[in-house]
Amino acid sequence: MIHQLISLIRKEFLAIWSDKRSRIVIIIPPIIMLVLFSFAITMEVKNISIGILDRNNSSQSKELIRTLKYSDRFTQVLYLKSYDDLKEKIDSQEILAGIEIPQDFAKNMQKGNTANIGIIADGRKSTSAQIAVGYIQLSINNFFSKNKDTLVVRNWYNPNLENFWWILPNLVGSLTILIALILTSLSVARERELGTFEQISVAPLSPTILIIGKTIPPMIISILEASIIFLSAITFFGVPFIGSLTILIVSICAFVFSVVGFGLFISSISSTQQQGILGAFILLVPSILMSGFATPIENMPQWLIPFTNFIALKYFLILLKGLFLKDISWEIAIWEILPMIALGVVTLIIATWFFKKKVT
Repeated sequence: MIHQLISLIRKEFLAIWSDKRSRIVIIIPPIIMLVLFSFAITMEVKNISIGILDRNNSSQSKELIRTLKYSDRFTQVLYLKSYDDLKEKIDSQEILAGIEIPQDFAKNMQKGNTANIGIIADGRKSTSAQIAVGYIQLSINNFFSKNKDTLVVRNWYNPNLENFWWILPNLVGSLTILIALILTSLSVARERELGTFEQISVAPLSPTILIIGKTIPPMIISILEASIIFLSAITFFGVPFIGSLTILIVSICAFVFSVVGFGLFISSISSTQQQGILGAFILLVPSILMSGFATPIENMPQWLIPFTNFIALKYFLILLKGLFLKDISWEIAIWEILPMIALGVVTLIIATWFFKKKVT
């Protein structure tokens, strides 16, 4: 039986490498996505243009404008003539936000009263507008807090809020699930498309051995790919890794194990490789969107949050960010590893059941 399993694994490796689509999946997308997404995906808002409508034209208002103008957050500060001018500049997207300084600004400051300042942002770019308004509020607060106590802000785990430090751990998980899911979703479908599925059906091998033989090669390839992406993150992009390598290796193996079960299930119900790829992407998109990759899971609707418990990528991203920047312990990591193993066991059982139905 061991000899048969080894022969099946060897055959699967050769089938993956000889298939052009599988070769492309293994080599090209991870490299392109790693480089492209590392620089393209960012929550930072740069090169902000703002407009200022100064209805007060006092020394205090001019000092406030200077504070905004010399802030490194804003690349362009336009002086506006009227409210209609402000509206036109936002409509044409020349500015992301406009600031209106009222006529009684200096008078209220001198009397110690509240000096209201209006901020109008372009709601069509909701995320960028919120961040820009935050920058404006910070600059205005700095202006009012001169000669007073100031707020000192410190960021734990990522002191300088480096973009690479949060995007690269996420990409390790996202690219790993992409590779593992597509490789396994093509596995059985490839046999059907090439007409070799019938030969496997009559081979003196149990469906369980066949599933194991088709699980191990994609797992090994995906683990190697994840290791290469991880090494690229710390070597070429300078992301610090302060956690345990042992926990990382166990986490990668558990995650890949959970993903191949989903992939084999898709492959078992697919008649062609095209259907397999389509099924993989149908599962891939919600997995990434609901994993906490870009937005916190806590921000989702309450009725949707329980469904994220069935997404293996969610647990893996928690582990990766914890291992890269926080040095989490086994006591914490095990509670993220166990759900991934459980998902892998359940999906492999389902995939085996569907595979038996097809064979018999």
